[in-house]
Amino acid sequence: LEIVEIIDELVFGEQFNLNQKDKEKLLLKTILSQLDNNMENLNIKSMYEKLSVDINSIKTLEEVPYIPVNMFKSFDLRVCEVEKVARVLLSSATTTGIPSKIYLDKKTSIRQTQGLISTLSNFLGSQRRPMLIIDDEDSNKKGDSMTARGAAIRGVSAFASEICYVMDKENDELRVNIDRLRTFERKHKDEKIIVYGFTYILWSKFLKVLKQEQIQLNMPNMKLLHSGGWKKLISEKVEKKVFSETAAQLFNTKVSNIIDFYGMVEQLGVVFIDCEYGYKHVPNFAEIIIRDIQTLEEVKLGEIGIIEVMSILGTSYPSQAILTEDVGKFIGIDDCPCGRHGKYFKFKSRIDKAEVRGCGDTFALREVGR
Repeated sequence: LEIVEIIDELVFGEQFNLNQKDKEKLLLKTILSQLDNNMENLNIKSMYEKLSVDINSIKTLEEVPYIPVNMFKSFDLRVCEVEKVARVLLSSATTTGIPSKIYLDKKTSIRQTQGLISTLSNFLGSQRRPMLIIDDEDSNKKGDSMTARGAAIRGVSAFASEICYVMDKENDELRVNIDRLRTFERKHKDEKIIVYGFTYILWSKFLKVLKQEQIQLNMPNMKLLHSGGWKKLISEKVEKKVFSETAAQLFNTKVSNIIDFYGMVEQLGVVFIDCEYGYKHVPNFAEIIIRDIQTLEEVKLGEIGIIEVMSILGTSYPSQAILTEDVGKFIGIDDCPCGRHGKYFKFKSRIDKAEVRGCGDTFALREVGR
């Protein structure tokens, strides 16, 4: 198969249906062909030379040279021609004040959107449903800059038959519009609904408020997707179990309908979603390697280490292998009781004392040459 055909098959095809061995072969072939392209960037070329990387001698995904996520803060890692850049994503710069810069051309942008849709379809089905967004309408307005929340909302809204934003902004504070919430509930309570929100906003501005006001909703057939902002919740001592149980109780639904997913700005389009057994699964077009914190070798099953996220979606910047500052536990391969193939894992935490990348709450998106 031609590389383009492999990419299309892995991105547009059904997800989680490949055995690990078959998937690794296809990913390795594709990634090696993309690595040559990365040499266009002098910073990467110099990194490869210092590490004595010989692309032709790489035999496994584990040997592919990874880029520490912080490099996106310090260097312009663009590998497409400057006139092909359609967007520049700027990640939040909570600690250092320096954002990561991610250069997207049209092809990368389309693949990232399609990757997200293929992954979510596997969990939600492809039918559009009424969607309740726990945010205000401004979070997804078209313009020169866009927050991570906006990018996520835009991604999940591909599954919406109609959208209701349930929050209003008053003096820069988000407040629940209870009337709008009740209207949506009356109209759709017996239907299959999707609810999406940023984890921290959901907890602090929505679930807490409903609890205080003793408001009980009745949406048993909803699925709540949430991502981002766990760091703040952990500092408030809110565990995932408590979050899920509280949300399920307030919406009058099962805990299994509360679905957490993990993703990052530097790997847009790649999301790791919890299955009904609470494990995160890796889509066909991506991979994770959990590396030992001391040796950086891949850990054994059941062990904990730093998460490296690999992807074939991006060819405008080096997205093939990025070492995150997150810690995960490697659970298994090809044998999750949910039936999905490939590796599966659990997200644990950010690395202690590592520079915190921020919860992706605000990243700007500049349109270039529009």
